Amino acid sequence: MDFKNFLPWSFIVSFVLTIPGALFKIMHWPFANFFLMIGVLSLLIFIVGSIYEISNSKKIEGTEKFIWIMGFIFFGMFTGLIYLLSSRRKII
Repeated sequence: MDFKNFLPWSFIVSFVLTIPGALFKIMHWPFANFFLMIGVLSLLIFIVGSIYEISNSKKIEGTEKFIWIMGFIFFGMFTGLIYLLSSRRKII
Protein backbone atom coordinates (compact mmCIF):
# COMPACT_ATOMS: atom_id res chain seq x y z
CA MET A 1 0.00 0.00 0.00
CA ASP A 2 1.50 3.33 -1.02
CA PHE A 3 1.30 6.60 0.90
CA LYS A 4 -1.51 7.95 -1.31
CA ASN A 5 -3.83 5.12 -0.28
CA PHE A 6 -2.57 4.95 3.31
CA LEU A 7 -3.98 8.31 4.42
CA PRO A 8 -7.62 7.63 3.49
CA TRP A 9 -7.43 4.23 5.16
CA SER A 10 -5.98 5.68 8.36
CA PHE A 11 -8.85 8.20 8.43
CA ILE A 12 -11.44 5.46 7.89
CA VAL A 13 -9.90 3.30 10.62
CA SER A 14 -9.86 6.23 13.04
CA PHE A 15 -13.49 7.06 12.30
CA VAL A 16 -14.66 3.44 12.50
CA LEU A 17 -12.90 2.82 15.82
CA THR A 18 -13.38 6.15 17.60
CA ILE A 19 -17.17 6.36 17.26
CA PRO A 20 -17.87 2.84 18.63
CA GLY A 21 -15.13 3.36 21.23
CA ALA A 22 -16.96 6.43 22.52
CA LEU A 23 -20.22 4.48 22.62
CA PHE A 24 -18.51 1.63 24.46
CA LYS A 25 -17.07 4.13 26.94
CA ILE A 26 -20.48 5.73 27.57
CA MET A 27 -22.10 2.32 28.06
CA HIS A 28 -19.19 1.07 30.22
CA TRP A 29 -18.63 -1.91 27.95
CA PRO A 30 -15.28 -3.71 27.73
CA PHE A 31 -12.60 -2.80 25.14
CA ALA A 32 -13.63 0.87 25.07
CA ASN A 33 -10.14 2.09 25.91
CA PHE A 34 -8.61 -0.15 23.24
CA PHE A 35 -10.94 1.15 20.51
CA LEU A 36 -10.40 4.75 21.53
CA MET A 37 -6.62 4.37 21.74
CA ILE A 38 -6.29 2.77 18.30
CA GLY A 39 -8.76 5.27 16.80
CA VAL A 40 -6.95 8.30 18.21
CA LEU A 41 -3.53 6.94 17.16
CA SER A 42 -4.72 6.36 13.60
CA LEU A 43 -6.22 9.87 13.56
CA LEU A 44 -2.87 11.23 14.72
CA ILE A 45 -1.12 9.34 11.90
CA PHE A 46 -3.63 10.74 9.42
CA ILE A 47 -3.19 14.32 10.67
CA VAL A 48 0.61 14.16 10.61
CA GLY A 49 0.59 12.62 7.11
CA SER A 50 -1.87 15.21 5.83
CA ILE A 51 0.14 18.10 7.28
CA TYR A 52 3.22 16.63 5.61
CA GLU A 53 1.39 16.45 2.25
CA ILE A 54 0.10 19.99 2.58
CA SER A 55 3.43 21.49 3.63
CA ASN A 56 5.22 19.84 0.67
CA SER A 57 2.56 20.82 -1.88
CA LYS A 58 3.65 23.08 -4.70
CA LYS A 59 0.09 23.66 -5.95
CA ILE A 60 -1.08 25.93 -3.15
CA GLU A 61 0.44 29.05 -1.61
CA GLY A 62 1.63 29.65 1.94
CA THR A 63 -1.54 31.24 3.30
CA GLU A 64 -3.70 28.32 2.22
CA LYS A 65 -1.16 25.88 3.66
CA PHE A 66 -1.31 27.73 6.98
CA ILE A 67 -5.11 27.61 7.04
CA TRP A 68 -5.17 23.86 6.30
CA ILE A 69 -2.56 23.14 8.97
CA MET A 70 -4.44 25.18 11.59
CA GLY A 71 -7.65 23.40 10.61
CA PHE A 72 -6.00 20.02 11.16
CA ILE A 73 -4.57 21.08 14.51
CA PHE A 74 -7.81 22.49 15.93
CA PHE A 75 -10.54 20.55 14.08
CA GLY A 76 -8.79 17.28 13.14
CA MET A 77 -11.55 14.91 12.06
CA PHE A 78 -13.79 17.57 10.47
CA THR A 79 -10.95 19.10 8.49
CA GLY A 80 -9.79 15.62 7.52
CA LEU A 81 -13.19 14.76 6.11
CA ILE A 82 -13.27 17.95 4.02
CA TYR A 83 -9.67 17.38 2.94
CA LEU A 84 -10.30 13.82 1.76
CA LEU A 85 -13.65 14.41 0.09
CA SER A 86 -13.01 17.64 -1.78
CA SER A 87 -9.55 19.17 -1.61
CA ARG A 88 -6.90 16.45 -1.63
CA ARG A 89 -6.92 16.09 -5.41
CA LYS A 90 -6.27 19.83 -5.75
CA ILE A 91 -3.46 19.94 -3.19
CA ILE A 92 -1.31 16.90 -4.07
